[in-house]
Amino acid sequence: MNDAVPDPRAELRALTSGFLAHAELDALMGLSAVPMPAPAAEPAPGRAPAAEPAPRRAVPPAARRPSSPSAPAPARAPADDAGLAQRRAENEQKLGALARRMAGCTQCKLSEGRTNLVFGQGDAVAEIAFVGEGPGRMEDERGLAFCGPSGDLLSKMIQAMGIERSDAFICNVVKCRPPGNRNPQPDEMGTCLPFLREQLSIVRPKVIVALGKTAAVGLGLLAPNEGLGRNRGRELSWEGIPVILTYHPAYLLRTPADKRKTWQDLQRAFPYMSRRKA
Repeated sequence: MNDAVPDPRAELRALTSGFLAHAELDALMGLSAVPMPAPAAEPAPGRAPAAEPAPRRAVPPAARRPSSPSAPAPARAPADDAGLAQRRAENEQKLGALARRMAGCTQCKLSEGRTNLVFGQGDAVAEIAFVGEGPGRMEDERGLAFCGPSGDLLSKMIQAMGIERSDAFICNVVKCRPPGNRNPQPDEMGTCLPFLREQLSIVRPKVIVALGKTAAVGLGLLAPNEGLGRNRGRELSWEGIPVILTYHPAYLLRTPADKRKTWQDLQRAFPYMSRRKA
C-alpha cells in the first residue's frame, strides 16, 4: 500500500491543465457554461472489468486508425472484460477482410477519379459510430476519413463527449471522393450502401451519429427533399440502432453559431456510452 502524501503543487497543476482543456472545448463548441451531461449507463450486472486492459490488436492497413495530425494518438484501451477483448479481435479481422474485398472496387463512377478508397477507421467494438457523406481532397490523398479542419473539429467534438477519437468508429456513406467535393448521387450511395451496412453490422455500435443531411439520406433516414434542421431531435433508428442527426463539421466551420445545437444533439448519445470518462 502506498502511503505517500500527494504533492499539492502537482495536484494544482493537473487541475489547472484539465480546466483549461475543458474551457477550450467549451469555447470551440460555442458554450458559455460547462454542460452537465447525464451520467453514463451502468455496466451490465456480472461483468466485472479485468485487472489489466487488453491491448488492441493491429487492424489491416485499409482499416487502420488514423495517425495523422487530424486525430489524437490512440489511447490505451478501456478496462475491457475478456468477452469485449475477444469480440474486438474478431471484429478487426472481419473489418480487415471487408477492406481487402473493397480494395480496387470499380462498381461506380466515383472509382475513376479517386486516389485512395477511404474505408474508415476506429474501434472495432465502438459504442458510437459517426457517419459522414464522402471523402474530401485530404481524405482522398491520405485514405483516412475526416482529415483536415473538419477532422480536427470532429476530433474535439468527440473528446468533448468524454472519449478519444480512436474509441469511436468513423466512416462515410461513400468510400470514394466525389469530383469537386459535390454531394454523392443516389446511385453512388446505393452502390456503397452494402459496404456501409456490413461495416456497421460488424461493429454494431450502440448509437450512430449521422453527420449532415447527405449522410442521413444515404442511411435512408431522410428523403432528398427533407431538411436536416427540421428533423434534429427525432427518434430514429437504422437496422435497430438509434441514430442521432446533427450538422456536419464542415458546415459548422462555415456556420459556427450552430455548434451549440450540435452539442445538444451529441449529448443525446451519452446514455448509450458506458465507456465515457467521468
